[in-house]
Amino acid sequence: MRFDEKKGSRIQIKEGEYKVATAAKQITLQDRILQIDHIQARRFAKLSGSPMEIAAEGIIRHLKACARMDVNPDASAVREIIDDALNGRRVFAETSNDLLAA
Repeated sequence: MRFDEKKGSRIQIKEGEYKVATAAKQITLQDRILQIDHIQARRFAKLSGSPMEIAAEGIIRHLKACARMDVNPDASAVREIIDDALNGRRVFAETSNDLLAA
């Protein structure tokens, strides 16, 4: 079994049996946006007040949705969220579970 530092570390359970354990490292929202796109990270860093709060909420929702669907976050979606926050709009998908019940 190969060891991949980014995905986790190899631990031995029994003789000859290994499992991979992943450890979640907490990072700031700014650093997470930087991993997606450095241009949008600079734009987000310039925000303050209400636009920053709107953008943070939208980006966090986007990151949660991407994690739920097991896809990579989209830089263009982050750009649109920041643009909408600058215009004072809260735009995000409906998260109600009632839609799933139909």
